[in-house]
Amino acid sequence: MALKVVQWATGGVGVAAIKGVLEHPELELAGCWVHSADKAGKDVGELVGEEPLGVTATNNVDEILALDADAVIYSPLLPNPDEVAALLRSGKNV
Repeated sequence: MALKVVQWATGGVGVAAIKGVLEHPELELAGCWVHSADKAGKDVGELVGEEPLGVTATNNVDEILALDADAVIYSPLLPNPDEVAALLRSGKNV
């Protein structure tokens, strides 16, 4: 059974993390939070230069918190302790 992972942010580190998740046989990309409204609603594959993945990027924190996921790779440019605490409270590892 694959671990379901959410990627938080799609900068340089985030893109590398997404590609790492896609390449790992025991991980599944379950969601992706993006900072930019321009990226929200797009397929994550498009954002990282891959084929469509069927995972839609969102800039809605509540949508990420509601996802059934095991972990979040949290890699924003500026970390926010309140976001991390909310992710942990939602039952996800960060």
